[in-house]
Amino acid sequence: MKEFLKFKSVGGSTFADISTPGDFYIPIDNILMCETGGDGIQIWQNAVATAGGSGGGLVRYYNIEISDGSLNNETVIAINQALAANPGGRSIEVQLPVGQTITGWSFDDNGIV
Repeated sequence: MKEFLKFKSVGGSTFADISTPGDFYIPIDNILMCETGGDGIQIWQNAVATAGGSGGGLVRYYNIEISDGSLNNETVIAINQALAANPGGRSIEVQLPVGQTITGWSFDDNGIV
C-alpha cells in the first residue's frame, strides 16, 4: 500500500490555510473516508483522544478546496480510486476530473461529542 496520497494545487484559494501552488502529500495510513463537504472535499482521518483523557476527542480531516463544486462527486471518486490503486511506489497521484483543480487545503480538527 502507498504511504502518501499526492495532489497538485494551483493555489489561489481565499479560505484555505495553504493557498500556494505546489505538490502536496497526505499520509494514507489513517484515512477513514472521503466525502464532499465544507468548501470542497473532506478527507477524514482517525479519531484521537483529547489531552488529559477528558471526554470526547478529535477527528482530524483535510479540507480540500476545489474550483468546480459541480464536480464534487467525481472528485471524491477520483480520490477513492487513487487510494485503491496499487501501482507500486511510495505515493499515488490523484487524477482529478477534467475541469477540476485544487486551489488550497487546510488541516482541521472536529470535536467528538
